[in-house]
Amino acid sequence: MSDAERLVRFVLGWPRERFFAHPDAVLPPGAEERLDALVARRAAGEPLQYLLGEQEFYGRPFRVTPAVLIPRPETEVLVEAVLAATDAIWSPHAALAAVDVGTGSGAIAVTLAAERPRWRVWAVDCSAEALAVARENAARHGVAARVAFACGSWLAPLRREGRRVQVVVSNPPYIPTADIAGLEREVRDHEPRLALDGGPDGLNAYRSLARELPDVLDRRAVVAVEVGAGQAEAVAGLFRATGLFARLTVTPDLAGIPRVVVAVREG
Repeated sequence: MSDAERLVRFVLGWPRERFFAHPDAVLPPGAEERLDALVARRAAGEPLQYLLGEQEFYGRPFRVTPAVLIPRPETEVLVEAVLAATDAIWSPHAALAAVDVGTGSGAIAVTLAAERPRWRVWAVDCSAEALAVARENAARHGVAARVAFACGSWLAPLRREGRRVQVVVSNPPYIPTADIAGLEREVRDHEPRLALDGGPDGLNAYRSLARELPDVLDRRAVVAVEVGAGQAEAVAGLFRATGLFARLTVTPDLAGIPRVVVAVREG
């Protein structure tokens, strides 16, 4: 499906079936100007998802704006790893408490709440603008009553309230600072740097999480994080050094790149 097709259908408000059923349709008044403006923005490198205001994740449409990272297919591997790891310890029908750290659009938090109707999920982000998008997505998918939103750094909101959870999940910023300039312009110039820049070696977020985990983890718990290429062993080492976990595993994405580190605390 081409970008041009999606932009034309977006301007017309047509589903794909209608688009192909009416190849000779004429754009209504004003639509051509709107389409031209969108095409110009796309040509300048603005991501298609921001132009459309939407991206699919785990089979659901999510609202996205320039305030949030665009959800990506490899992050679906993170969700699958979390569900598999928790189901191996508890029943899929267990009532668990979870936190999505750096929630952005809320794609992970909302998906977990939708897939596990008895879970209560915290969605934490240091960006108020991102949390507004996440709230919209939680309402859109009918899980707002089971997702709590908190503005703060890493696990600080839970630590302040003395909260304990059984599940910690995060897709944090993990691009080394020096690598930001070499990213594709769609990412470098348009997606929030706050969601990309992981510090000099890309591992700052994982150090913060490892340091704060003892304050929030229940006696039996699962921690799962997405990592960048070549970072899995270093991140696993940070978690291993906490002494909290009995098992650590690494799961590859569809391209075979080690993408998700899962740490299990067995109580």
